[in-house]
Amino acid sequence: MVYDLEFLKNFDGDILPSQINMSELVNVIEKHVSQFRYYYHSDIPQFSELIIEFSNLHIPHLLGLSRKHHFTLPTYQAREIINNLKKEWDLEYLRNGDEQWFAENQDKLVGVLLLYQLLHIQNCKVLTPLNIVNTTFGKRFKRDNVYFVILKTTNDKEYTIELAPMENSTQVFIPKSLKINDTHVQKCREISLTFLKSERIKYDKKRKKGRK
Repeated sequence: MVYDLEFLKNFDGDILPSQINMSELVNVIEKHVSQFRYYYHSDIPQFSELIIEFSNLHIPHLLGLSRKHHFTLPTYQAREIINNLKKEWDLEYLRNGDEQWFAENQDKLVGVLLLYQLLHIQNCKVLTPLNIVNTTFGKRFKRDNVYFVILKTTNDKEYTIELAPMENSTQVFIPKSLKINDTHVQKCREISLTFLKSERIKYDKKRKKGRK
Protein backbone atom coordinates (compact mmCIF):
# COMPACT_ATOMS: atom_id res chain seq x y z
CA MET A 1 0.00 0.00 0.00
CA VAL A 2 1.36 3.40 -1.03
CA TYR A 3 0.74 6.31 1.32
CA ASP A 4 0.38 9.31 -0.97
CA LEU A 5 -2.00 12.20 -1.62
CA GLU A 6 -4.55 10.04 -3.42
CA PHE A 7 -4.51 7.62 -0.52
CA LEU A 8 -5.27 10.46 1.93
CA LYS A 9 -8.08 11.83 -0.24
CA ASN A 10 -9.78 8.44 -0.60
CA PHE A 11 -8.92 6.71 2.67
CA ASP A 12 -12.06 5.15 4.20
CA GLY A 13 -10.57 4.15 7.55
CA ASP A 14 -10.60 0.48 6.63
CA ILE A 15 -7.14 -0.56 7.76
CA LEU A 16 -5.82 -2.57 10.68
CA PRO A 17 -3.88 -0.24 12.99
CA SER A 18 -1.38 -3.05 13.51
CA GLN A 19 -0.53 -2.92 9.79
CA ILE A 20 0.17 0.84 9.63
CA ASN A 21 3.67 1.85 8.61
CA MET A 22 4.66 4.64 11.02
CA SER A 23 7.44 6.04 8.86
CA GLU A 24 5.18 6.33 5.83
CA LEU A 25 2.38 7.77 7.98
CA VAL A 26 4.59 10.57 9.30
CA ASN A 27 6.11 11.31 5.90
CA VAL A 28 2.79 11.53 4.04
CA ILE A 29 1.24 13.70 6.78
CA GLU A 30 4.27 16.01 6.77
CA LYS A 31 4.16 16.32 3.00
CA HIS A 32 0.44 16.86 2.48
CA VAL A 33 -1.20 17.83 5.79
CA SER A 34 1.07 19.41 8.39
CA GLN A 35 3.11 22.58 8.04
CA PHE A 36 0.04 24.21 6.48
CA ARG A 37 -2.40 26.96 7.38
CA TYR A 38 -6.01 26.21 6.44
CA TYR A 39 -8.44 29.06 5.77
CA TYR A 40 -12.20 28.83 6.27
CA HIS A 41 -15.42 30.79 6.32
CA SER A 42 -17.99 29.98 9.01
CA ASP A 43 -21.58 31.01 9.69
CA ILE A 44 -20.68 32.17 13.21
CA PRO A 45 -20.39 35.99 12.98
CA GLN A 46 -17.53 36.36 15.48
CA PHE A 47 -15.55 33.67 13.62
CA SER A 48 -16.65 34.36 10.06
CA GLU A 49 -13.06 33.95 8.90
CA LEU A 50 -10.80 31.57 10.77
CA ILE A 51 -7.51 29.74 10.29
CA ILE A 52 -6.27 26.35 11.47
CA GLU A 53 -2.51 26.12 11.79
CA PHE A 54 -1.16 22.58 11.87
CA SER A 55 2.54 21.93 12.40
CA ASN A 56 4.64 18.77 12.58
CA LEU A 57 4.95 19.31 16.31
CA HIS A 58 1.24 18.52 16.75
CA ILE A 59 1.59 15.00 15.29
CA PRO A 60 3.08 13.15 18.31
CA HIS A 61 0.36 14.45 20.64
CA LEU A 62 -2.40 13.40 18.25
CA LEU A 63 -0.83 9.90 18.13
CA GLY A 64 -0.77 9.68 21.92
CA LEU A 65 3.03 9.73 22.01
CA SER A 66 3.30 11.88 25.10
CA ARG A 67 4.59 11.39 28.60
CA LYS A 68 1.04 10.77 29.84
CA HIS A 69 0.26 8.06 27.29
CA HIS A 70 3.48 6.25 26.38
CA PHE A 71 5.76 5.62 29.34
CA THR A 72 9.04 4.35 27.88
CA LEU A 73 10.07 6.70 25.09
CA PRO A 74 13.64 7.97 25.45
CA THR A 75 12.45 11.48 24.53
CA TYR A 76 9.19 13.39 24.61
CA GLN A 77 10.42 16.29 22.49
CA ALA A 78 8.00 16.45 19.56
CA ARG A 79 10.66 17.25 16.98
CA GLU A 80 12.81 14.31 18.09
CA ILE A 81 9.82 11.97 18.11
CA ILE A 82 9.03 12.94 14.51
CA ASN A 83 12.61 12.30 13.40
CA ASN A 84 12.74 8.93 15.15
CA LEU A 85 9.42 7.82 13.66
CA LYS A 86 10.82 8.52 10.20
CA LYS A 87 13.95 6.45 10.81
CA GLU A 88 13.94 3.94 13.66
CA TRP A 89 10.76 3.77 15.70
CA ASP A 90 8.43 1.42 13.87
CA LEU A 91 5.12 0.20 15.28
CA GLU A 92 6.76 -2.89 16.80
CA TYR A 93 9.18 -0.69 18.74
CA LEU A 94 6.35 1.48 20.07
CA ARG A 95 4.23 -1.52 21.06
CA ASN A 96 7.10 -3.32 22.75
CA GLY A 97 7.82 -0.21 24.78
CA ASP A 98 4.24 0.17 26.01
CA GLU A 99 1.58 -2.30 24.89
CA GLN A 100 -1.09 -0.34 26.74
CA TRP A 101 -0.33 2.67 24.52
CA PHE A 102 -1.30 0.67 21.46
CA ALA A 103 -4.44 -0.72 23.10
CA GLU A 104 -5.63 2.78 23.98
CA ASN A 105 -4.41 4.75 20.96
CA GLN A 106 -4.48 2.40 17.96
CA ASP A 107 -7.54 4.12 16.48
CA LYS A 108 -5.67 7.44 16.59
CA LEU A 109 -3.25 6.06 14.01
CA VAL A 110 -6.22 5.68 11.68
CA GLY A 111 -7.51 9.11 12.70
CA VAL A 112 -4.23 10.80 11.77
CA LEU A 113 -4.52 9.29 8.29
CA LEU A 114 -7.98 10.94 8.10
CA LEU A 115 -6.63 14.40 8.94
CA TYR A 116 -6.44 15.44 5.29
CA GLN A 117 -10.17 14.85 4.91
CA LEU A 118 -10.98 16.41 8.29
CA LEU A 119 -9.08 19.62 7.59
CA HIS A 120 -10.49 19.91 4.09
CA ILE A 121 -14.02 19.34 5.47
CA GLN A 122 -14.37 16.35 3.14
CA ASN A 123 -17.69 14.65 4.04
CA CYS A 124 -17.38 15.97 7.59
CA LYS A 125 -19.59 17.68 10.16
CA VAL A 126 -18.36 20.76 12.01
CA LEU A 127 -19.67 21.48 15.48
CA THR A 128 -19.13 24.02 18.22
CA PRO A 129 -19.35 23.31 21.95
CA LEU A 130 -19.71 27.03 22.70
CA ASN A 131 -23.40 26.42 23.37
CA ILE A 132 -22.69 23.87 26.15
CA VAL A 133 -19.48 25.08 27.84
CA ASN A 134 -21.42 25.90 31.02
CA THR A 135 -23.11 22.50 31.22
CA THR A 136 -21.95 19.13 32.51
CA PHE A 137 -21.36 17.90 28.96
CA GLY A 138 -19.33 20.98 28.17
CA LYS A 139 -16.93 20.95 31.14
CA ARG A 140 -14.15 19.22 29.23
CA PHE A 141 -14.45 21.56 26.26
CA LYS A 142 -14.29 24.56 28.60
CA ARG A 143 -11.29 23.12 30.46
CA ASP A 144 -9.40 22.45 27.22
CA ASN A 145 -10.51 25.73 25.62
CA VAL A 146 -12.02 23.89 22.64
CA TYR A 147 -14.11 26.10 20.34
CA PHE A 148 -14.69 23.82 17.35
CA VAL A 149 -14.84 20.13 16.55
CA ILE A 150 -14.60 18.55 13.10
CA LEU A 151 -16.15 15.09 12.90
CA LYS A 152 -15.93 12.36 10.29
CA THR A 153 -17.81 9.08 10.44
CA THR A 154 -16.27 6.16 8.58
CA ASN A 155 -15.99 2.43 9.06
CA ASP A 156 -18.57 2.64 11.89
CA LYS A 157 -16.44 5.02 13.99
CA GLU A 158 -16.50 8.75 14.64
CA TYR A 159 -13.19 10.59 14.49
CA THR A 160 -13.07 14.12 15.86
CA ILE A 161 -10.34 16.73 15.83
CA GLU A 162 -10.74 19.37 18.54
CA LEU A 163 -9.58 22.92 17.89
CA ALA A 164 -8.45 25.50 20.44
CA PRO A 165 -7.30 29.09 19.87
CA MET A 166 -3.59 29.62 19.42
CA GLU A 167 -2.10 31.59 22.27
CA ASN A 168 -2.67 35.34 21.87
CA SER A 169 -5.01 34.84 18.91
CA THR A 170 -8.77 34.86 18.43
CA GLN A 171 -8.70 33.84 14.77
CA VAL A 172 -6.03 31.14 14.51
CA PHE A 173 -6.75 27.66 15.91
CA ILE A 174 -4.58 24.60 16.49
CA PRO A 175 -5.39 20.89 16.88
CA LYS A 176 -5.94 20.21 20.57
CA SER A 177 -6.71 16.50 20.49
CA LEU A 178 -7.96 13.63 18.37
CA LYS A 179 -10.76 11.52 19.79
CA ILE A 180 -12.73 8.46 18.70
CA ASN A 181 -16.45 7.96 19.41
CA ASP A 182 -16.62 10.95 21.76
CA THR A 183 -20.15 11.08 23.20
CA HIS A 184 -19.68 14.68 24.32
CA VAL A 185 -20.06 15.97 20.75
CA GLN A 186 -23.70 14.86 20.71
CA LYS A 187 -24.71 18.05 22.50
CA CYS A 188 -22.60 20.36 20.34
CA ARG A 189 -24.27 22.61 17.79
CA GLU A 190 -23.61 21.92 14.14
CA ILE A 191 -22.31 24.88 12.14
CA SER A 192 -21.28 25.56 8.57
CA LEU A 193 -17.54 25.75 7.91
CA THR A 194 -16.37 26.15 4.34
CA PHE A 195 -12.81 25.35 3.36
CA LEU A 196 -11.30 28.16 1.29
CA LYS A 197 -7.63 27.37 0.75
CA SER A 198 -4.44 26.08 2.34
CA GLU A 199 -0.96 27.59 2.34
CA ARG A 200 2.37 26.08 3.27
CA ILE A 201 3.76 27.67 6.43
CA LYS A 202 6.94 29.58 5.62
CA TYR A 203 9.21 30.18 8.58
CA ASP A 204 11.64 33.06 8.83
CA LYS A 205 15.06 31.50 8.17
CA LYS A 206 16.81 34.07 10.36
CA ARG A 207 14.52 33.29 13.29
CA LYS A 208 14.97 29.57 12.73
CA LYS A 209 18.75 29.98 12.66
CA GLY A 210 18.64 32.04 15.81
CA ARG A 211 16.86 29.27 17.72
CA LYS A 212 19.63 26.75 17.12
